[in-house]
This record gives sequence, C-alpha cells and structure tokens, in this order.
Amino acid sequence: MVRITTQDFQFYRGDTQPLSVVFTTATGEPVDITDHVLWFTMKRAAKDLDGEAVIQKRLVCPSGAQSVAGIGIITLTSVETGAFDPGLYVYDIQRVITETPPVVYTLTSGRISVLEDITRSAW
Repeated sequence: MVRITTQDFQFYRGDTQPLSVVFTTATGEPVDITDHVLWFTMKRAAKDLDGEAVIQKRLVCPSGAQSVAGIGIITLTSVETGAFDPGLYVYDIQRVITETPPVVYTLTSGRISVLEDITRSAW
C-alpha cells in the first residue's frame, strides 16, 4: 500500500465536498475494498480529542462495482460544510480492515482551508 503523507486542499463553506480515495496494487490493479471502513476526521488542531472534532464521517464500503474497483468516496454535504467556520483545519483519512485486531492505515492527512462563501441562499 502506498501511503500519502500530506495533502492540503480548500473548499468553500456550504459546498458539497466529495473526498475520493482509490486503492490499487503496485502494478495498478484495483484493490477490492468491500466492507472496509473509511474514516474522515477534521479538527481545529491535531491535539484535539475526537469528541472535539468539527466532523467525523465513517463510510463502510458497500458491495458493488465501485468498491470492487477500489474506489471509496466520503461526501461532506452542503449542510455539513455550511456549519464550518471559515478558517484552517487539520484532517486525516484512515482505512480500517475489520480483523482481530483491526488493521488501520492512515492514508492521508493535511490541512483544509474552509473559505468564506458569498452566496448563502437556502436551496
């Protein structure tokens, strides 16, 4: 497995934000991630406890073509991102394979800049 150490990005408060992760072998073949769990955690500071996270989302990769192709997508809805204050946050995405004990990989981490939105209409 290739580990991405940091990846910074930005989005506007109130925008729908899909976060895609694609799993392949060293030779480029897709890795079936059916029933694997993806965790997204976003906090003001890395030292904050998980209970203090701005948001935590968990995705159990469903059976189907997308998971068989190694694609996992965690989507932050417009309602969820609309609740964020503009500013700088830290995040990570972890993959958990449910075994005993669980196998946990941190796939990526970094900073997220939440930009102030201009249009604030309720759709």
